[in-house]
Amino acid sequence: VAGGFRIAPKRNTWVYLSYTDDLEETGSSNFLTDKRLFQLFEPRLLNIDLFHKHISKAINIEHQIFNKVVAETEFALRSINPTYTYTYDLLNGNSLSEYNTTTLKISAQWSPFSTFEYINNSIKETKIGFPNFTFQYTRGFKDFINGDLSFSRLDFRAIQSFRHKNNDQTELIVVGGMANGDIPLQYLYHAYPNNVTKETILRRFTVAGINSFETMYFNEFFSDRFVTLQIKHRFDPFEISPWFKPQLVLISRMALGNMDNIERHQGISFNTLNKGFTESGIELNQLVYGFGLSFAYRYGAYHLPKFEDNISFKFTFNISLN
Repeated sequence: VAGGFRIAPKRNTWVYLSYTDDLEETGSSNFLTDKRLFQLFEPRLLNIDLFHKHISKAINIEHQIFNKVVAETEFALRSINPTYTYTYDLLNGNSLSEYNTTTLKISAQWSPFSTFEYINNSIKETKIGFPNFTFQYTRGFKDFINGDLSFSRLDFRAIQSFRHKNNDQTELIVVGGMANGDIPLQYLYHAYPNNVTKETILRRFTVAGINSFETMYFNEFFSDRFVTLQIKHRFDPFEISPWFKPQLVLISRMALGNMDNIERHQGISFNTLNKGFTESGIELNQLVYGFGLSFAYRYGAYHLPKFEDNISFKFTFNISLN
């Protein structure tokens, strides 16, 4: 249940109140300012199998600080209960499975090359420019309104996009994060895997994500600090006929991460990304009714002994609203 009201139209200042009783993916990391961006759906959500239940009460304030900087602050109280066997060692003879958090989160997105205009007495982004940068800081408070944990997280994302003269497009996305303090698995990072743990390539055939690692298995890696780089090159669609315009996309992804005191996370086993994870692949999109195909191959330090376990073959779905 959520609702909001605008208190300063000229600067798009909104206040939101929300109450949530739902499941949430363990290890996910989202920016508050992303809710401003329209997205029909995130395909990888169909494949996730590691959730925790949370009951959250939050108040958010969104404000356009400058024309090119939008910020949002959230104060939230959360009760978290993993749906899987897990305990977090506090190193004082105690451990937690269910716990409460009291958090303050501050997020800002800087779009120095976007164009903003006053429309209907408020600021609106009329042309998206690149690069743009997003920062987010989260602080957890112990012994304040029933908070059980003291921790901090700092997250960062940069997006650059180049449009070439032949209408090809190259996109680079860098995402990083760092967490400190008493911080259970639910608040750590998983680098957005999107491969289900099944025996054969065809049994793993499912929908490809948008910016996820297609050959990285769910729950395979967790980190308390990480950085990822994704490079996509989209060729101009091939105009084979007025109704058949497939598009070829080349993709490379890299991830590096690590974790201190991994033994504090009990009941679940996983690896870290300290050796560096790499995959490359292709997509052939818009083959029929928005559907296409995706192929990716895992290589490097985390190449698996069984050849087919390094291969991802999935379908894509892209829809144009133009």
